Amino acid sequence: MTTHTVPESVVIARPDQDAMQRGATSALAMVHAFEVVDDATYGLAADELTAIKRRASTLDEQRKAITKPLDDAKAAVMSLFRGPLDLLAQAESAIKSKMVGYTTEQRRIAEQARIEAERIAHAEREKLAREAAELAAQGRTGEAAIKEQVAQMVVAPPPAVAATVKVKGISERKSVEHTVTDLHALIRHVAEHPELVDLLEPTTKLRAYVRGLGMNCNLAGVAVRESTTVAARK
Repeated sequence: MTTHTVPESVVIARPDQDAMQRGATSALAMVHAFEVVDDATYGLAADELTAIKRRASTLDEQRKAITKPLDDAKAAVMSLFRGPLDLLAQAESAIKSKMVGYTTEQRRIAEQARIEAERIAHAEREKLAREAAELAAQGRTGEAAIKEQVAQMVVAPPPAVAATVKVKGISERKSVEHTVTDLHALIRHVAEHPELVDLLEPTTKLRAYVRGLGMNCNLAGVAVRESTTVAARK
């Protein structure tokens, strides 16, 4: 395991800001007042330029002497936490995936149960209709028997789709995403619907349009899908 050395404290030597400001102000004032009019003054200007560069270099070294320990300390702290944070991020992603998988499967099971119950109910209703027709064929004398038969045949309503498991601090968020699978088809679609021409400009407009319509979006050349993520409060 890598050992990260994080300093308990960082000590910096604070330079005299007033002295630095005075030196820089003096150099700038001198430059503004200086005029290059001949070879001699040109030479003096070259000397002053060298002096200015030297002063700037000295200040930069002083700055780095202060910032480097801070940068090194920050880098050590970031390195110290990077591994555990990455592992926790992987753990969060994995558990969210399992939770979404569970709720998705429960909704699928409930929906299948609803479809099956509806199928059974439909078959029972058809059976009732056939038996009622057979009784009706016996004439009016069978009317009481028909009513009694129908009253005894009660079809149970289909179960509702199970709601998402409710846990305090946990919620599911659905988002609608899209992929342009056939740009030419999309262009043809927009050509047939000129009011959608803005969708061919910035991607943000197409994204907003898709999100606005959700899974009801029907654009040629664009695949729309819904994704679910789990959010947890800290």
